[in-house]
Amino acid sequence: NAVCQARWESKAVEGVKTVRDTALPSMRQNKQAESTDRQTVRPLVQVSRGAQNAQTQADKTPWLSEAEEAKLDTMRDAQSEIRGVLDTVLRQFSAPIRYAFAYGSGVYKQSGYGASKPMVDLIFGVSHPDHWHALNIAQHRNHYSFMGTLGANAVSFVQDRMGAGVYYNPFIEINGVVVKYGVVSMSTLSSDLLNWDSLYLAGRMHKPTLTLRRDPLMRISKQVNLTHAVRAALLMLPKTFTTEELFVCIASLSFTGDIRMRIGGENPRKVQNIVEAQLPLFKSRYTSIIEGLPNLEYIGQNLLQQNMAPTERASMLRKMPNNFYDRLLKQGRKAGIRLPPGFGAERVNTERLVEVDNIGQIATKAVESIVAWPALTQSLKGVLSSGLTKSVSYMRAKNNKYRNN
Repeated sequence: NAVCQARWESKAVEGVKTVRDTALPSMRQNKQAESTDRQTVRPLVQVSRGAQNAQTQADKTPWLSEAEEAKLDTMRDAQSEIRGVLDTVLRQFSAPIRYAFAYGSGVYKQSGYGASKPMVDLIFGVSHPDHWHALNIAQHRNHYSFMGTLGANAVSFVQDRMGAGVYYNPFIEINGVVVKYGVVSMSTLSSDLLNWDSLYLAGRMHKPTLTLRRDPLMRISKQVNLTHAVRAALLMLPKTFTTEELFVCIASLSFTGDIRMRIGGENPRKVQNIVEAQLPLFKSRYTSIIEGLPNLEYIGQNLLQQNMAPTERASMLRKMPNNFYDRLLKQGRKAGIRLPPGFGAERVNTERLVEVDNIGQIATKAVESIVAWPALTQSLKGVLSSGLTKSVSYMRAKNNKYRNN
């Protein structure tokens, strides 16, 4: 209807501004970014070149200590080595992979785990899942459960209609590397990054990831997704907080409402373990976003302060994805806040929401309502995509991985 269309157009204009303000500088530094796999950008600063260089030196201190710089260099060397290994894995697939990345403990070390070598998690972004699965089943029938016998159309149906739009094949050994690869359509992946449809992949991409195949449009979508994550975290944090507290809040978004965290399917300290071990990567990943937000600033070594003025926070909230905003309204009304309906009430509603003391709890419940159902159905879908035996083995491995370390 006209109301929804008007609101969508308003969000689209804001999205263009976000891309303009955060993505264009990164595209100018594309060669450097590709060599370091840094998926962050530098904001445009209207100062002289000399003043800009001086400011760069001044801003460097709050982010990375000398020890963290050295650790980051070591991590990037390890990234290059891992990328080389995984490139050989990707070359074993004849079906076209448009975009690919690796994530999880198989790529980035997490605190609290021993020396055991975990399975590597991969995501393949493809243009046409049905065609891709048809080619892949013909080449790698042994990667699939009984679903492979039903054919590519059945596999694509399960992928698109159940869970978060991802179809996983776990415990696949390729060139001596055990991987779990998930197949997702590029449209589903991009929509989750921009709109937070399920936060299933968008949430995983809030944490450090290793890009294996690049796509120009995906670079912009990833940057918008990271900006959304910082803004959501700011709603949940107090006026002053540390960088580590910010990253813990960001990393926890995709686990909020995930049933696996409640039934022992994940390490209860998983979020803290991720941030502790990967802190330099988080800092590198989010540097330009934090520098570019007008309502956030450094006030000390690794200490941040946000502008708590209702007008500033309301303006920030209006830049969030529609799905998050709509669910925030719903949770706000449940909490007893009077929030009138309609596009014209958006300014009033956002200002009322940010003024309440429990906005952090309301925002957390909004994220939980996005995550919970797709996470549950995606886990249940594993019985079809992986088969019962592999599904049980996978859950057992997830439980034992942290209990034995």
